[in-house]
Amino acid sequence: MTLGLVGAIVVSPWIIRPFLGQAEEWRELSDVGQAYGGISAILSGLAFCGIAVSLLLQWRQVRLTQLLATRERHFELVKLGLEDPSLIFPTSLGRTVVERRQVAYFNLWVSYWAMLWDASDMGALEARVHFDELFGEEVALNWWTRSGATWSTDPDRRRRTFMAIAHAAYRDAISARIDERDRTMSEAGDNRVDAKSDPASAAEGYAGDL
Repeated sequence: MTLGLVGAIVVSPWIIRPFLGQAEEWRELSDVGQAYGGISAILSGLAFCGIAVSLLLQWRQVRLTQLLATRERHFELVKLGLEDPSLIFPTSLGRTVVERRQVAYFNLWVSYWAMLWDASDMGALEARVHFDELFGEEVALNWWTRSGATWSTDPDRRRRTFMAIAHAAYRDAISARIDERDRTMSEAGDNRVDAKSDPASAAEGYAGDL
């Protein structure tokens, strides 16, 4: 289609010439040709936009390739730590072997989600669901308490949004744990009051403690 349009522009002076008369000079035809200046500018602009889009796509592809290579190296390090917990990064040395492996596994999952997020293959709702499931684990909550603030310091706006989703899910999980603890303590307090008001129940409770 583009070649046809260019060809029509090229032959248009000969098509128009019969309508202007055989005696007309090419100067008049050149005046008519100047009317195509706007079309030429549009075509040039489209070509420039095409080049810009091509360069943007190439840059994005290079960035994703570099990110994938980095994630591969990270995966190899985590794999070594899972196979031999003594090799896990020193910040995890205060945990048990099981906790070290769990933290390494959680970290690997969050890194995978971040890669999908950076590649625009994961939305905000999906990321929030994953983090809600992650912070359902006590070990994950403790890990994020220690490392969440510094897990990613990437200044990219999209990455900051990803971290904001993670922190929001973490805060909600902590609030839910606090509410559950307060509710449990309140129920335990009510049971103690009932036991004190019922001597038989109090005796049973005391025997159970023994």
